[in-house]
Parts: sequence; structure tokens; C-alpha cells
Amino acid sequence: MPYADRPGAGSADVEETIPVFAGWLGSWQISLQRRALSAPQLSRRYDQAAAGWSAKLDRLGLPGAYAALLRTAASEDLPAATAPPLRVLDCGVGTGTLSSALTRVSPGPIRLDAIDISPRMLEQARRRLRDANLTPSLHCGDVRALPYGDDAFDIVMTGHVLEHLADPGVALREMVRVLKPGGLLVACLTRRSALGTYIHLKWRTHRLTPAQAEHWLRDGGLDDVRCIAPDRHAVFRQLSVACLGRKPL
Repeated sequence: MPYADRPGAGSADVEETIPVFAGWLGSWQISLQRRALSAPQLSRRYDQAAAGWSAKLDRLGLPGAYAALLRTAASEDLPAATAPPLRVLDCGVGTGTLSSALTRVSPGPIRLDAIDISPRMLEQARRRLRDANLTPSLHCGDVRALPYGDDAFDIVMTGHVLEHLADPGVALREMVRVLKPGGLLVACLTRRSALGTYIHLKWRTHRLTPAQAEHWLRDGGLDDVRCIAPDRHAVFRQLSVACLGRKPL
């Protein structure tokens, strides 16, 4: 779901690969990398998966896990809107599960913008978010070149998008750019685990430890970075690393 085509996307260049393994065997340094899915490939794959995507996430319990995660963030970190409603951007919105969860915990009204590489995912998101009493502004495009002005959003969210990118720092810096100073970024990423390995094999993603996820967000320009995990959501804890970070004032 994450990005649109660009020159060189999907080529065999090193910058378009995902690391799988690196280590030493005696005096030999061994590195295994896998070519990242190109933007057109990702768009086609997510278009094909769109019709059943919400049902799949529901079976995994992700709506409840996202709500628990955002409830924790809201209790400690959720910024107040500089001028209501709260401006929110969902990067790689998919079928809208993460944004729908936010409506369950936000204390006030939300103005939602959302972007995704898959047109069919956006169609599903419009329906799901309408059921959550949201009328989002949806955009089909590239999270590495966001079509929004600087300092525009109180919250930027991204659920399992950055790990698709050979260089996630480009997208993270864009997300930080459009955040207001003091704004919050919420990122869910594929965990280095048995379930994360399955996701990697299917989608060619990065897999991260919490320390690596925090490093990504700090490198993107965020402060007060920390990982949190909702209680009583075992599948989510096996699948995801959830990180929060704040744009410096």
C-alpha cells in the first residue's frame, strides 16, 4: 500500500532491496537481501486483496488492538487540536481500520485525510470510514511525496507501510514535514518474530525489533520516541511493533 512509481522503482539496485540476513561465517561476511516489491506490484497485490482485507484484520483482532494502542497514546500523548477539529493524516490507510479505531478514542471531532497506493483499498476505506461517521479526503498516491503542506496535521498515523520501503527514511521525513510542531506520529511496523517472518516471505518487508523501530523514528527527526504494546492482544504483539514520536517544537 505504500508508494507510487518513481524512476528506478523495482529495479535491481541495492537501494531497492530489503535486508534479510547479515552476519559472519568465520572470515566471511555474508549478506542476504531481497528485491523490494515495486510500486505497481504492490498496488496490484493490494487491489487483489482489498475485498477481503477488513475481514482478515477483524479475524486477527487488529481493530481492538489499534483502539487499545490509540487509547494508550491518547491518555499520554494525544495532542490537542490547535483549532478543532483534530487534523489527522493516515498514510497507507488500507481499508481504514486504524482511522476507524481513532474515532473510538478521540475526545473530539476529527478531520481526516488519507493516502494509499491501492485504488481498491481506498474504495473500501471510504465505506468503512463512512460507517465510522467520517467523511475523509482520500488521495491515491505516494507516501514518500505527500501532497500536503508543511506543518499541516496534529497526528500522522501509518500502519504497516514503512516496512515495504527499501528506504523508509524518505517517507518518514515526509510524514514529519507535514506534522505540526509538537504533533504526534503513530507507526505500526512488522515485528521480527515468527509471524513477522511470514509477512516478510509474503510481502518482502523489513522486520524490526523495538529498538530498530525507535531508531527509524529518531532518524526521521522525531523526539520522545518510545514503543508501546496494548495488553491482551497477543496476535498484535507478535505481529507489530508500535512506536510513538513527537515532532520537535
